[in-house]
Amino acid sequence: MRELLTSAIEAAGGEQRWRRASVLTADVRSGGFLLRSKFKSRVFAEYTVTASTGEIRSVLEPYPEPGRRGVFSGDRVHIETDSGEVLAERDSPREAFMGFGGRLRHAAWWDDLDALYFAGYAFWNYLNTPFMLTADEIEKREIDPFEADGETWRRLEVRFPEGSHTHCREQTFYFDGEGLLRRHDYAPDVVAPFAQAAHISGEHREFDGFTVPTKRRVTPVGPRNRPLRAPLMVWIDVDALRGIGPE
Repeated sequence: MRELLTSAIEAAGGEQRWRRASVLTADVRSGGFLLRSKFKSRVFAEYTVTASTGEIRSVLEPYPEPGRRGVFSGDRVHIETDSGEVLAERDSPREAFMGFGGRLRHAAWWDDLDALYFAGYAFWNYLNTPFMLTADEIEKREIDPFEADGETWRRLEVRFPEGSHTHCREQTFYFDGEGLLRRHDYAPDVVAPFAQAAHISGEHREFDGFTVPTKRRVTPVGPRNRPLRAPLMVWIDVDALRGIGPE
C-alpha cells in the first residue's frame, strides 16, 4: 500500500512540491446531467477554483455570478462580494442535505449554497489527491488490481474519518502503471448515497510541476464494476493549474 501511494504522489508532482504550495488554483469548465437536474449548469460553465493545501478551504469565482465568489471552509459556506461583504452563508451545510425533509428538497433542486458545498468539498478533494491520502487518520489498504482497456490498474481502498468533507467514507482510487490516477469510485452522500459512481480521469498534463487529469467524467457503475456510457452525471475539463506558495 505504501509503495503504491508513494508512486502516485511522485507521479502527481511529489509531496515536497505540494507542501511548498499553499494553494492550488485551477481554471475549470464543467457540466453534466447532475448540474442540469439541480438547475446549476450556468453557474458552473466556466470558473476558477482555488483549493488550500494546509486547511479545508476552497474558493470558486465567479460564483454564482460575476462580482461574487463562493467560499467553502468545511462546516461553513458563504457567498461574498469581491470586496469581502458576505451576502449569504450557511453553517453545517452537509446537514442540510440529510433527513427526510432535506433529501426530499434536494432531490428536486439545489440553492446556491447547496451547490457551493458540493463543488467546494469535491474540488478540495480532487486537487489535493493523492497528497492528502497520507494523513494518518485515513485508513488505507491495497486491494486486488482491476483490468481496464488492456491495462492493469492498482487499487487503493480508503476509509475517511466520520464527519469528513468528502463524497463518502469509503472510496476506491485506481492508478495506472505510471502511478497516475485513472479512476475514483464513490457513492456521494449528498446526492444519492446508494448510487455508486465511477469518476474516470484522463488526458493528464503537467502544470507548474503538478501532473493532473484534464478530463474527468463521472458515470454510474454497471455490471462487473464497469462504468456505464450514460448518463454522464458530471464532466470537468481543467484548462490550467497553478501551484502558489506562501507570500
